[in-house]
Amino acid sequence: MNFHLKPETKEAIIALSLSGICIVSFYLIISNLTVLSDVISTVIGVLAPFLYGIFLSFLLMPLRDIIEKKWLKKTKFKESTKHSLAVALCMIFLILAFVAFFAVLIPQLTSSIQTFVRNLGSYIKNAEELLSGVEAYSPQLVDQATKMLTELADFLTKQLTTLDGAVGGIVVTIGNLVSGVINFFIGIIITIYLLNDSERFKLQLKKLMFAIFPTRYGNQLIHISDLATDMFYKFFFGKAMDSLIIGILCYICCTFMRMPYAVMIAVVVGITNVIPVFGPFLGAIPCFIILVMIDWVKALEFVVFIIILQQIDGNIIGPYILGDAVGLPTLWVMFAIIVGGAMFGIVGMFLGVPTFAVIYTLAKEWTHNRLESKKVLFTQ
Repeated sequence: MNFHLKPETKEAIIALSLSGICIVSFYLIISNLTVLSDVISTVIGVLAPFLYGIFLSFLLMPLRDIIEKKWLKKTKFKESTKHSLAVALCMIFLILAFVAFFAVLIPQLTSSIQTFVRNLGSYIKNAEELLSGVEAYSPQLVDQATKMLTELADFLTKQLTTLDGAVGGIVVTIGNLVSGVINFFIGIIITIYLLNDSERFKLQLKKLMFAIFPTRYGNQLIHISDLATDMFYKFFFGKAMDSLIIGILCYICCTFMRMPYAVMIAVVVGITNVIPVFGPFLGAIPCFIILVMIDWVKALEFVVFIIILQQIDGNIIGPYILGDAVGLPTLWVMFAIIVGGAMFGIVGMFLGVPTFAVIYTLAKEWTHNRLESKKVLFTQ
């Protein structure tokens, strides 16, 4: 006996089936978090080269598009040649960035950390002398601060001792390092393929979506995918460039102001700057604490400098590079950072903004379409 279902009925059955699968999957995930965590760790380890390749290509695709569509636009090369040249220039940029990172930045950063740890004892004494000057006004505050300084010194000393005694695990460390390097180089090869054939891969994914889902759902999924890709591209690339510029400016200015540990401070400020809104404060606090233990005058100069630098970033550098990359009001940016940080820590604070921006944009589109279908109009 044959049943002929209407297209709308088929789509409703598919939607209900997918909803049921999602609910059951969510229940199974919640019930088996430990097992799922082990499985995810294993899968990530196996797919590490592909994940490296996807991540690097994700960062480099905006640069490839800029080179191909702007820098090489007026040249007489064929389109395929322009594309290949753009990919090649991206890889040269990537190699130069890694050479600068490992040959220049890492040695200086390591030297700064070693010098700081060696001089930690004298810095603690300087801080205690500074605190003794305000003991008459607030003895409880001084006792608490002294206790925190002692705990900090013990912690750093313990970590240094642990590093010195870690010779027994050096074989395992070297093995992990070699494995990581091999995976990374394979990832670079995958990056080249993804950058070169990204349009073909996108077309294949679109074909797969339309083959699996009804046309209406396929179009919706492609729209969501394009929106998420565009949002993450703009946010990642823009934030990476913005943070790099801020880190370089911080190093130049700290060196000019004769700040101790200029490299270490610039790295901390640059890295934490990728977190919107709260990032500059997260980076400035540990740097301020370090400088207070060395020279409180330099610490105050640093605070003034950071305030000026963040004003320049927020009003000039950031808007020029990022523009309105995610289209989120400030309140929702703060909401995304707080929720993302509470759920997934530092990574959540960074990824929360573009993720919530996608949800916000989709909700905005849905609301607009519903109001339009009801013929309800708002001026704003």
